[in-house]
Amino acid sequence: MTAAAEPSVAEFGPSDFTYLHSDGPGAPAHWGMLLTLAGGEPLTLDAVRQRVADRVGRYELFHVGVRGGRDEAPEIVVADVVDVPAHVTEVHFDGDVAVPVATLLEQPLPQPRPYWHLTLLTSPDTQHVLLKVHHSLSDGIAGAAFSALLADGSDDDLASFDRFATSPRFRVGDPDEDVLATARAAFEKQWMDGAEGRAWPTLTGHGRRETAVFSASTRALRRAARAHDASVHEFLIAAIGRAVSIAPPASDGPQSSNIRVTLPVTLDPAFRHTGNAVAVSLLNLPGDDADLASQIAHARSELALIDEGRLGLALAAVDGAPPIEWSDMRTIVAESMKRMSPDIHIGINPGFTRVHAVLGRDIAELTALSPLIGYSFSVTGLILGTRTTLGIVADPDALPGYPARFVEVLTEVIASASA
Repeated sequence: MTAAAEPSVAEFGPSDFTYLHSDGPGAPAHWGMLLTLAGGEPLTLDAVRQRVADRVGRYELFHVGVRGGRDEAPEIVVADVVDVPAHVTEVHFDGDVAVPVATLLEQPLPQPRPYWHLTLLTSPDTQHVLLKVHHSLSDGIAGAAFSALLADGSDDDLASFDRFATSPRFRVGDPDEDVLATARAAFEKQWMDGAEGRAWPTLTGHGRRETAVFSASTRALRRAARAHDASVHEFLIAAIGRAVSIAPPASDGPQSSNIRVTLPVTLDPAFRHTGNAVAVSLLNLPGDDADLASQIAHARSELALIDEGRLGLALAAVDGAPPIEWSDMRTIVAESMKRMSPDIHIGINPGFTRVHAVLGRDIAELTALSPLIGYSFSVTGLILGTRTTLGIVADPDALPGYPARFVEVLTEVIASASA
């Protein structure tokens, strides 16, 4: 008997399609990765384009795009040739890089070109690179493959990215019915427990974005977490909870006593996949509790519930589901998100890259930036060897000026916890 062929990187599955269903005007479903380059001779656009041209044939993944996928079923398009100048551009700016980053995040990726884009961001004092990848093509973990477009290194060094570019495209499969029932019951209880006391501003349809970045020493964060008998994951969630409690978005309105958080979890503990292995779980975050110890205890309890109840499976797009018309499925996804009505997104992720330099320029920081899918505020953490960053994205029509204010307060919260 011949074994079934594993899905290629161009064979999208139910989890990948979810992000096409979620995409729409004013809410592009791509994620971003911001590379902040250390000082040195400025990179030129021509040099970056040449590096990408040399690497873009390495993986089929870099050639995959989508046509349609909103009102009609998508056509997956694999380009024979990638138009590198169209995919690698430059923006010159003055001041805070958060401004051009926000503008770029507002702009959808064009179809049916391969579903990624690189922008070299150049100011008189700094340079950055912003990578955008549509979430249907890859989640953030598998997105480490895109590092191979730019990274310095030999073929052996670049081979470390193979597992994120050539492994089978992830499928949830057909989980045990009892496990699914437990997950769905736990998810429903979380939803009910978080239904009261909510006043977080909701996402608008204007499509504007505002960004900010928090950065800290990973060693210092681990030391602070240990001082409070917490894991780094627990500590960061608690610090976020304390920050939003001290500085709620609106000073003249009601303050949320509870904030409904979508917390992504991976269904691939081996971290060896292409596509999307991310699932949504719910975490209820106190929005009016400025006591860090209380926030840590609550975060620990919530994370244990998510893990034990396997909440990530509750809304996972399983393979065995009966076929549904594309337009009907889009309606179902929209109604599901409307019912869940999340307030914010918090993702705390391990870093999977050995990239330390691009064209001879050292990388000072890597910052992940998530799309706004139903929520108006997103905090995405990336824990790397020496630095941990949090990429902040907000809807400025719902939360004007809040990312910078949040980073200011979070910095104070973590500094006081480390003292």
